[in-house]
Amino acid sequence: MVNKGKVILSSEKKYEKRKTIAKSTCDLFIEKGYVNITISEIAKVAGIGKGTIYEYFENKEDIVFELMACLQESYDNTLYKKLEKSSLIQEKVIFLFDIFLSDNPTVKVQRKIYKEFLSIYIHNKTDSMKLYNEKMMDKYKNILEDIFKKSIEEKKLSKISLEFIPSIFATLQGFFIMEENKNVMLDYLNNLFKVLEIKETL
Repeated sequence: MVNKGKVILSSEKKYEKRKTIAKSTCDLFIEKGYVNITISEIAKVAGIGKGTIYEYFENKEDIVFELMACLQESYDNTLYKKLEKSSLIQEKVIFLFDIFLSDNPTVKVQRKIYKEFLSIYIHNKTDSMKLYNEKMMDKYKNILEDIFKKSIEEKKLSKISLEFIPSIFATLQGFFIMEENKNVMLDYLNNLFKVLEIKETL
């Protein structure tokens, strides 16, 4: 569709273009960080004009949201497949927290972007960023709750396990921000499962 010489994209095409632009910024965000990059640099790596960026995004924060959403979609697709194949409680929990633990190159990239997001969130929190983070955390907490509830029904985990869900996320995220290594996080999860009377081992 054309209007006064300007192409009007359908909502679907605009959505896909947003994703393409956001994904093109991945290396730039990792290399320079959110604070240090400009809209001009983003436009350059995306291969479009600076003004065009604002046809798809309100600001840099909006681009970070879209990049996170793209990475989340990829992460979730892999996560759900792994959860379906596994019958071990601890293994499922490890899969859920792969973003902190995996040595897979793709997940490492996702981890760097997530750390950049958390840096922005901690130092320059906005209402929209707070809402986005809350929705993201709620989704993964619900997944963990489903895992725990099934384990409780199978009498493999104590009922008090559900009360630990918020603290599990807070603790692992804290370890991640403090840049503790993978073994520290795994030790925490292993010890926690012992307290919650789980008998399976990694």
